Amino acid sequence: MIGSLILSITSGLVLSLAFPPWNADLAAWIAITPLLTAMQREKALHRAAICGFFFGFAFFLIDLRWIVETMVSHGKFSTITAILVFISMVSTLAIIPGVFSLLSVFFVNRSFDIFFVAPITWTALEYFRTYVFTGFPWDCLGYSQANRLTLIQVCDLTGVYGLSFLILIGNVSVLLFIKMLINRSRRYVFHVCVCLSSLIVVLAYGFHRLDHFPREIEGVETVGVGILQGDVPQDVKWDPASRSRTFIRYERLAKDALKQGATFMIWPETSVPVVIGGSDITWKYATNISKKLQVAMLIGAPFESRKKGQVNYFNSAFLVEDGELTQRYDKIHLVPFGEYMPLSWILPLGPGLAAREEDYSAGSQVILMRPNGFPPFSVLICYEAIFPDLARTAVNSGAKVLVNITNDGWFGNSAAPYQHLAMAGFRAVENRVWLFRAANTGISAVYDPAGRQVASLPLMEQGALVYKVPRHPDAGSFYTHHGDIFAWIIIGFLATMILTNLPILRVSFKRRV
Repeated sequence: MIGSLILSITSGLVLSLAFPPWNADLAAWIAITPLLTAMQREKALHRAAICGFFFGFAFFLIDLRWIVETMVSHGKFSTITAILVFISMVSTLAIIPGVFSLLSVFFVNRSFDIFFVAPITWTALEYFRTYVFTGFPWDCLGYSQANRLTLIQVCDLTGVYGLSFLILIGNVSVLLFIKMLINRSRRYVFHVCVCLSSLIVVLAYGFHRLDHFPREIEGVETVGVGILQGDVPQDVKWDPASRSRTFIRYERLAKDALKQGATFMIWPETSVPVVIGGSDITWKYATNISKKLQVAMLIGAPFESRKKGQVNYFNSAFLVEDGELTQRYDKIHLVPFGEYMPLSWILPLGPGLAAREEDYSAGSQVILMRPNGFPPFSVLICYEAIFPDLARTAVNSGAKVLVNITNDGWFGNSAAPYQHLAMAGFRAVENRVWLFRAANTGISAVYDPAGRQVASLPLMEQGALVYKVPRHPDAGSFYTHHGDIFAWIIIGFLATMILTNLPILRVSFKRRV
């Protein structure tokens, strides 16, 4: 058992190398092979589950280690408390790969082929992690290939889950190929050929789709979009004494963007350090900048709503035209513990880490914004960019551009801003849409519909980035219109396998027949 645990932990550590900041993306294609080896060595289900748990614990421990510093620096947690909370979170997330190992061994023990069992089980559970219990799809396996432009084009059919499925096939094939070499057998030639054929088909599709999205924009009317990256430190962001300096900084950046040809400006999440709708009206400085420079802007700010004596706070984005707030989007998918405290009625621990006076409330719908002279767009605020369904809903609602505003200043100079950026870029590929990302401390960027990062501003730097895009772009894909059909087919396979192989369910089914 100790040898199996060492293999499992090694597997998780190697997989963490496939993601930022190391970006050793090819490691993902072999990283899970040691875990699969451990699973095959351990026939007992509880032992297999333990192997999967240790794999997940090792992976998430390294991949999410930046959370501890965030809690200590901005949540005012003691180091010991932060570590304990982090260990609890990592342990919870590690349950999912534990279930993956348990189910995979369960089916293999019933003569199912691991070549099919492992990818199906992994992909179904990855989808589960995306949406169940508020969801936490941070660094799903497919995101490791963010820099493999040709490979990720398949996501406009399958979403990121298709890529995860393919990577699992690759890992199993590596295991089977090693077995062939050791045993000097041709038993698994078919499996390896299926893997290679699948990879060739996906790459061929990628080359084909890239031809439809050339890098250069020619022969169409364009509009200049300015992304303003203020790089305001998180520890002074809400200091009243710093507000005027923040507004002066953004006015200067807006003027720089105007000189570069911008006709529309994007400010980051909560870049306006005042609650709009509250008693303090210094937020109007932001709208005055829009009127003074005669340019439409999207600004991020908290919003206070008072109805029938009840006060609610929202993390919002406002469209400003001619000095007036014309449209508002309230963030729908809030960050647990960050923007609200789960189960606060049981554990009254106060508001979430990023909340101001009290927990934020969730918005109710995607908003389509239509500024003059700019394509209709929808906003994804911060964390929302890692949820494919929100982006898909926005494009289906008429958005021709996606705008992701975020404040990654919480994470400092850690791996988190790079990981967050990589995941956001997939929304452009999936929906064949332009994506603009404005981040307070970076990394701000522009992605074209092929998922190319065509422009960016570095982490921890001030700047104004201007990029010209078609005034009337196309948007949408098979994935946009049909959603996670691939993932649901996989889930259907797994559900059928479970229903027909769990002894208690099988007995019940026979009795009914």
